[in-house]
Amino acid sequence: MFCTLGYAPGPGSGAEQQARLQAEELVRRGHSVTVVCPSSPGVGSGDHNGVHVVRLPWPHRRWYLREVTYLPLLTAFLAVNAHRFDLCHVHLASRQADVAVLAAKRLGCPVYVKVAGGGRGREISPTKAVKLLTRQAGLRDADTIQAISEPIARELRAIGVDDSKIIRIPNGLATTRWSQASPEERVAARRSLNLPEDCVIVLFAGRFARQKGLPDLLDAWAATPDLHRAKLVLVGAPAADDPTGPIEDSDNVIVRDWTDDLQQYYWAADLLVLPSYAEGMSNTLLEAMCCGLPVVATTVGAATEMIQPETDGFLIEPGDKSGLAKVLTRLIEDAGLRAGVGAAAAATVRSRFAIEGVVDQIERRYREVAKQK
Repeated sequence: MFCTLGYAPGPGSGAEQQARLQAEELVRRGHSVTVVCPSSPGVGSGDHNGVHVVRLPWPHRRWYLREVTYLPLLTAFLAVNAHRFDLCHVHLASRQADVAVLAAKRLGCPVYVKVAGGGRGREISPTKAVKLLTRQAGLRDADTIQAISEPIARELRAIGVDDSKIIRIPNGLATTRWSQASPEERVAARRSLNLPEDCVIVLFAGRFARQKGLPDLLDAWAATPDLHRAKLVLVGAPAADDPTGPIEDSDNVIVRDWTDDLQQYYWAADLLVLPSYAEGMSNTLLEAMCCGLPVVATTVGAATEMIQPETDGFLIEPGDKSGLAKVLTRLIEDAGLRAGVGAAAAATVRSRFAIEGVVDQIERRYREVAKQK
């Protein structure tokens, strides 16, 4: 059983995208996977690519009250059904993990928790009120905790999680889906998206949130005339919890609505930038790298483990607008550098982060935990 806060074909974050990739790969290997998640408008329970999805009602539509109103329903579901499963895998160590440990584990169903993000205010360091309420039972008492990066593993140890429970497994990518564009595909992608064909395109894809560093990117872009030889394409939607404010098209900034299929944008772009202040292990970075794009990211989350600077990408410190402008200018001016770094990025993802290898590791841990049941 997977517990998530969303699942295809409804909306979801990077954690839910990883859950879908892993669930479908496990089904291909002959396992039975049931996903339990909140309902989405117009999407009911049923099978999706071989995965059985149970969507529980979500009583409240305000984003900051959604989880707390969903948790009693999840608790009731687990109390009735947990005994039918060999293992409960919680994707995103939110309060779902606390509920799973308190409900499922008490009924003999082992709990595997994935921590998707570290840092202040994230899963390992929730608000003081939440700490007092839950005592972080989901992290302290789970049978296994998956850390997608070493910084997250260090944070887990710092709050007292037994090192024997922590397993280091990164996010994965269905690498066969993402490919580098040929020159003809690149032109066709730009035409289909109505983007200019005769200039360098810098892509940002994600929530329009302050946490994503979008204000820094826009400030650096506006203050650096050399960047204006390129076009900045922003693909996303306003964030409910951390909005940047309205962003409008300008002479060298193009704003587009979010799409779940970014392949055409990766093919149309020359490089990707993600100047975040907090990340887990970005699916967008993995996808763009697999498509042969050089990436510019900040030294947060797993980026420092994904990217070897100057080889398969570039790293800057969060908030370093000057450093961001310098790296972007360098890449915009040097097509050979873009090509070389992009090719190395694609090779890195295919060799280290293919979903098949990631699920190999998860599957082995599942079997170890299930034997202890």
